[in-house]
Amino acid sequence: MTMRFEGLSDSQWELFEPLLPQGYKPGNRGVGRPPVNFRWILNTILWVLFEGAKWKSVPVGPTWGSKSASHRWLGKWFEDGTWKRLTERFLAMADLMGLVNLDRGSVDGMFVPGKGGGDDVAYGYKGKGSTLHHLCDNNGRTLGIKTTPANIDERSVVEALLDSFAIRNGKRGRPKKRLRALQGDKGYESRELAERLRSRGVRPMISQKKRARRRPGRPPAPPIDRFKIERSHSWLQRRFRRLCVKWERRGQYWHGLVLLAIGWSWVLLILENAPRIAFLA
Repeated sequence: MTMRFEGLSDSQWELFEPLLPQGYKPGNRGVGRPPVNFRWILNTILWVLFEGAKWKSVPVGPTWGSKSASHRWLGKWFEDGTWKRLTERFLAMADLMGLVNLDRGSVDGMFVPGKGGGDDVAYGYKGKGSTLHHLCDNNGRTLGIKTTPANIDERSVVEALLDSFAIRNGKRGRPKKRLRALQGDKGYESRELAERLRSRGVRPMISQKKRARRRPGRPPAPPIDRFKIERSHSWLQRRFRRLCVKWERRGQYWHGLVLLAIGWSWVLLILENAPRIAFLA
């Protein structure tokens, strides 16, 4: 059962604190606007992301930031690249712990109603909204997400998704960013897309439509694990209610929430497996 979020724990804050800009320090009071306690700000942003509530309904207390300051820092941290650095850092930590599996990846689109309009909102065949193009690894863990209007062809976003992540774990050599194979449903069937994937060294594993018959004597294709990407969609929707409906009109606030959701997913996995890794070491 999901428990109500009451704020970051000390172990969770230890992962976030070194990656955020220098913020509040006791006694650091100078001229101008008072310094901000970024732990309080992050508590408030996470609460909105989890609960899906309005900004005017955020908790008030000694461990929460104000709605205006939290909303402002949400957009500012996207513009200066803080959310992207957080996501890349947590992904690299998970890779060092052996929690990232690039043997296969899965891609799919998830429709998000855009009732408030704004950036990346258009009318598609499912209605007015946006599409979250979702890429996960062989364990069903999110590697990258791209947002487009609902009327954009999903096949045109695949290569941007593959370029959206890079695992820089501090080891020598280029960062890890290539999946060995990519799975997709029938909506991604395209000879041009398959050729572009092969040119990148990625094996396409795309479901074929009924009209596409298998040639006689050709060995059957390996089965596609469709449940992994569907399960990953379910994790996003159940854990982050704010991503179920796009209320943010301006892109920097929406993209900031999306990147924070990816980073938080890896934070939970890192902390969950840290005792086991320490025991095995």
